[in-house]
Amino acid sequence: MGGDARHSPTGVTYSTFEPARLPPPTRLPLRHSFGTSALLLSLLVTGLPACGDDDVPMRDGGPADVGLDAPPSPVDAGPPCEADEDCDDGIDCTRDFCNATGTCQNQVDPARCDDGIFCNGVEMCDPTRGCVAGLRQACNDGDVCTLARCDEEAKMCRFTPRDQDQDGEVDFLCDGTDCDDRDPDVGGLMPEICGDGKDNNCNGLIDEQPCVAPAHDTCDDALDVSAGGGFELSSRGAVGNYTLSCGPAGRRDLVLTFTLEEASSVLVRAEGTSLTYVALQRTCGDRTTELRCGSGFPGQVRMRRLEPGTYFVLVADIGGDVFVEVDFGEPIPAPPNDTCASPLDVSAGGTFPGSLVEVSNAVTATCGSGGPDLLYTFTIDEPRDVVASALSETGDNLGLGVATSCFADEVRCVRGAPVATRIHSLAPGTYFLVVEGSASRETDFTLDVRFEDPTPPPQGDTCDDPLPLAPGMTTGTLVDKQDDYAISCAFYFRDAVHRFTLDERSDVSLTAGAGGPFMYMSIRSTCEAPDSQYRCVSGNPARTRVRNLPAGDHYVIVESFLGTSYELSLEISPPTEPVDVTGNNTCAGAHVVPATGGLFRGSTLTALPTYMTRPACGSGAASNDVAFRLDLTARSRVVASTAGSTFDTVLHLHAGSCESGMEIACDDDGGEGQTSYLERVLDPGTYFFVVDGWGATNAGEYLFEVNVGAP
Repeated sequence: MGGDARHSPTGVTYSTFEPARLPPPTRLPLRHSFGTSALLLSLLVTGLPACGDDDVPMRDGGPADVGLDAPPSPVDAGPPCEADEDCDDGIDCTRDFCNATGTCQNQVDPARCDDGIFCNGVEMCDPTRGCVAGLRQACNDGDVCTLARCDEEAKMCRFTPRDQDQDGEVDFLCDGTDCDDRDPDVGGLMPEICGDGKDNNCNGLIDEQPCVAPAHDTCDDALDVSAGGGFELSSRGAVGNYTLSCGPAGRRDLVLTFTLEEASSVLVRAEGTSLTYVALQRTCGDRTTELRCGSGFPGQVRMRRLEPGTYFVLVADIGGDVFVEVDFGEPIPAPPNDTCASPLDVSAGGTFPGSLVEVSNAVTATCGSGGPDLLYTFTIDEPRDVVASALSETGDNLGLGVATSCFADEVRCVRGAPVATRIHSLAPGTYFLVVEGSASRETDFTLDVRFEDPTPPPQGDTCDDPLPLAPGMTTGTLVDKQDDYAISCAFYFRDAVHRFTLDERSDVSLTAGAGGPFMYMSIRSTCEAPDSQYRCVSGNPARTRVRNLPAGDHYVIVESFLGTSYELSLEISPPTEPVDVTGNNTCAGAHVVPATGGLFRGSTLTALPTYMTRPACGSGAASNDVAFRLDLTARSRVVASTAGSTFDTVLHLHAGSCESGMEIACDDDGGEGQTSYLERVLDPGTYFFVVDGWGATNAGEYLFEVNVGAP
């Protein structure tokens, strides 16, 4: 369920259709490392969400290289036809064409349904209803001793050690210190709290001496931090006394206070064992007097200028060690260029410091995140190359946009940490530039702007001059490229454009690899039209097979978060017609796959959940299922995929029998979106593939493809 498993540039596994494109905000070191325990597997697996690739090999069977293959799928065959226009089915997310046999086909294309929101899941294309909402994105790292949440801004899943009662201590059955996983006031690291009638520290005694009241848990016991500095605190035993505008109720909160004798800038940064919330108030505990509230890893609030007086800081998390940093400085002047009415002129070029503290979101840029922004302008009298970059002091993502008005008709919009772009041979005129920060944290940055002699963009940088792509392997580079186009499975990365031509309707296989970095690849019929995209895939390498492409020109846009060299391969083959399959609901009635493999089409809507021993992935995969049998007479590499299916599939592989035989592997989301992918080297013998659905309620039209080759 959810997106496909990917890896961020820092190596963190996450789930996206779009990977988190940059490392998360810098975190101070946590003060605990948590183990896991297999004891909880049988107790906690029910109800855990899934996010990413649940490909679970069950025995040695060769490399488990996961690839992405998600071409559009023929879902229905219609009446006889003479031309593509005879086959329009009125569904916006299908590609309608007249095939080589003179029969209408309507291929679902889920990419046309993508709304660009990561956490609400992958939208699907229903061949009768059109675009339908997908299941909400959930997260699973395959470890029942971690909990997950979906981070929309970072486009990734975040994982924390399992803490059922959210007291800051890892559950006992996960090798943690919490002796009572149901009570947040009880744990092996908890101090004995006076008068609460509980054995808080798990020693068998209740309210024994010595006992304590949690320090700094209320406004009456606020910690004075007027001198600034770093403070090591603990929220164990604290309770949620107060509400914060940026955080949920019930988090354990601590209270700090400071008094200013003169106007000062203020920074308060707090890091706990989880997402940490920080609120600044004039009156302690009175949310109506809140001046600022922020959350993150760590959470922070910043103020350019606070007048003399006494203030209160509320820090809240799930409980545990908390490190708080407080810093006071000279007041920071308000930037004059925070609106389109007063942009800062950078026509002479140079380096410009900026601060996004207490700055509003004045404009909407396509690469923005809704955070604070500052505006700039420049005028050039002749064509020039414009080179601009911005770097935040804390390594945060920044958006950088250039437009002909404030702020519309964008020339370029990119995002990164740092963020940089070169606009080749920009025409004379006046332009506007915006630097936008994160919506969750305010930062300072440095903007650099240079103007150079005009140069033409390198071949492949834009759709105006694509690189030719012929069958076989070609090499390319992103070092000299810019981010010119948005593709649905990536973010604001450098891209290169390739073009290939088909003389007749064909199947096309594409692979893009760069050795280490993740690659992203969009295949489309019209270079500059996102809605003409057939497929968008990512991986290391990124690979896909698109079936039944019509004759004519087609485009491949390749991206990576690094300026890297890459290899791109193209294979063209005759169009594949799927075999319609019914009656394969049981192992005894399993459809036999030819020794050379094949492409099969069917539906699990009318099937039954006959596979009684639940597989190792897909939340037990108790949905309707169908079976396929493959007999191998020689050791072979077998690749199986449900790419093009219309529901959240699960694919499991068994030796000998699909009911009592050994389960070799199980995959949930190894393919694009919610489809499955398995690749194994198998010895001679009989094997069964079961096409299943995530959980107990996922069923629909499926495509199942098996390729058999040399090991």
